[in-house]
Amino acid sequence: MPVTHFITHQINKEAQKPAAIVTTTANEAEIDDYCHLVMSQLKGIFVQRASKRYGCFNPEVTRVKGLTLNWLNDQQSFLSWTKKISEQFADMMDNTELEIDGYLAFATEELADTDKLYIFHLREKSNICLTADMQLSESRVLDFSNTGFGLCIDTAALKKEQEEGKRSEEKYFTFSFGRGDKPIQKLFSDFAGFIDTLDTEQETQEFLKIVEEYASSLPEDQSAETKTKVIEYCVEQDKQGEAVEFKTLSGQLDSSAPEKFEQFVALKKREYRQVRPRSESTMNDPEASNELAHGESVVKTELIPDRKSLKNYLRYSGKNKEVTLSFAATALGTDISFDASENTLTIKNLPSRLLKQLKPENKSE
Repeated sequence: MPVTHFITHQINKEAQKPAAIVTTTANEAEIDDYCHLVMSQLKGIFVQRASKRYGCFNPEVTRVKGLTLNWLNDQQSFLSWTKKISEQFADMMDNTELEIDGYLAFATEELADTDKLYIFHLREKSNICLTADMQLSESRVLDFSNTGFGLCIDTAALKKEQEEGKRSEEKYFTFSFGRGDKPIQKLFSDFAGFIDTLDTEQETQEFLKIVEEYASSLPEDQSAETKTKVIEYCVEQDKQGEAVEFKTLSGQLDSSAPEKFEQFVALKKREYRQVRPRSESTMNDPEASNELAHGESVVKTELIPDRKSLKNYLRYSGKNKEVTLSFAATALGTDISFDASENTLTIKNLPSRLLKQLKPENKSE
């Protein structure tokens, strides 16, 4: 992994104190094996998370975007840029009841087709180690399992947007939510000027509707298998941090007709686009209107899936204070029936373990 910069700055703010304290480092970290190991861990955490949002910089919030472009255009050093970001974020917490501890880690990497910028909120934890003379001692280590927010910016796409004078990529900014501290994560999202431009849940729901239509046209024995293959592929792509490419998925579903599913998805997306009501903003946007008029050219060929929607497609689940239910979607209509008028479920073929608990003769055992 070609990491080119890595810097951390410490930040601390107690709820009862008015000001945040930032301790900045004087130099960038050496790009060595430790650096690559940390980045490998952090990128793995970032990719595996289901709580990611995709978007870009808000054109009305220019502070972080402007500073970032200054660095990208060599108007300030990476070290200077990270210090300003850390200090200005700390300023936003002054005179609030928010609290934060740990570090802001900034890193960049060069890839074959683009460049990436990462920012993570890191935390530490105490641990016990053996010293060189075999004595027990306390040490502080990075707590990767408790990593806070993280963000990734495709800096090549950001520079392209600046050069062209218009939005070049609607999802060059990815924001990932970590454990706890929702107020802090929202504050940093607002501070950075992040806005959502991609509704992964809505797009995944539309895709699953298409999958359902496609599967219903297949023989019964192939229908369930096809839906399972689709979900498994989508979940695996999501875990790898990769988009679902309809062309690749289509080939995996039917090697004898590798374009069949891909063409079905494109057809249905065009149909949905034609009947979908146009928003006022779209009606007043000549460029968007032109896209609608030439629907074939703007049909997406990939999907960034919403993992929760994928899981819910194969299983129904829910709970309240007294009941927790989870069952395969394929059981609905066979072992399980739903009465919408009464909001009731009828369940047949109960698990043997549950039956043993329910039968009176076993209650005394």
